[in-house]
Amino acid sequence: MTKQPRKQRTRTQNAPLHERQDQVRSTLADDLREEYGQRNVRVNAGDTVEVLRGDYAGTEAEVVEVDLREMAVYVEDVTVEKADGEEVPRPLDASNLRVTELDLEDDRREARLTEDNE
Repeated sequence: MTKQPRKQRTRTQNAPLHERQDQVRSTLADDLREEYGQRNVRVNAGDTVEVLRGDYAGTEAEVVEVDLREMAVYVEDVTVEKADGEEVPRPLDASNLRVTELDLEDDRREARLTEDNE
């Protein structure tokens, strides 16, 4: 693994999709951290997150979409107005979010979270 920032950025930009999943992880809220014994988790659509940084800091809403190609997370009430007045979702970096509630409809995700805690 290289130390050069240029090569680090290049590897991040050219990373395959299965490696990009590690880059859309956010910290868990304290109660979830205690419950599952994990510090962070991959953000999925349906999770409820709190925005920690930026203009929308303090906003708590549901994740609408996670775009692995752009490594961006789109949250329900976080939008920006275009020049023509249209509201579009604002992409957020996963590091600026805290997961406050997990969407556990996926059995495999739930099993993965609980098996580490046992």
